[in-house]
Amino acid sequence: MAPGSEAGSRPRVLLAEDDINSARTLARMLREDGYDVDLCLDGASAIARLSRGPLPTVLVADYRMPHADGLSVAMYARSRAAPKVLPVVLVTSYVEALGEQSSKGDPNWVLLPKPLSYEALTGVLKRLVGAE
Repeated sequence: MAPGSEAGSRPRVLLAEDDINSARTLARMLREDGYDVDLCLDGASAIARLSRGPLPTVLVADYRMPHADGLSVAMYARSRAAPKVLPVVLVTSYVEALGEQSSKGDPNWVLLPKPLSYEALTGVLKRLVGAE
């Protein structure tokens, strides 16, 4: 079971996205689809949120953000979750460049291209956290 998930509870998504309009829209849509969402508008606030706990069920982060990039946020999140594995979805325009250095074949680490397809995101989230 992923960190932050308990039987019968809604999966908690930590959404780190610096585009405020995209972030609010995505958070609203995820909430409507049954997820609890913690929204952070830059990498530093995402790291601060992770340091306060409890950990989310899954991290969804934009790669390019102010103060800390999504890869740094993801690595910090993973270090906090150990020994459990925190699922990570990194959204980026740089899928090819990041693919080899970030995922290393980890099935709980997913890169999604921009522009982001909501259908693709929710499909990945359902697979990662077992949400219906």
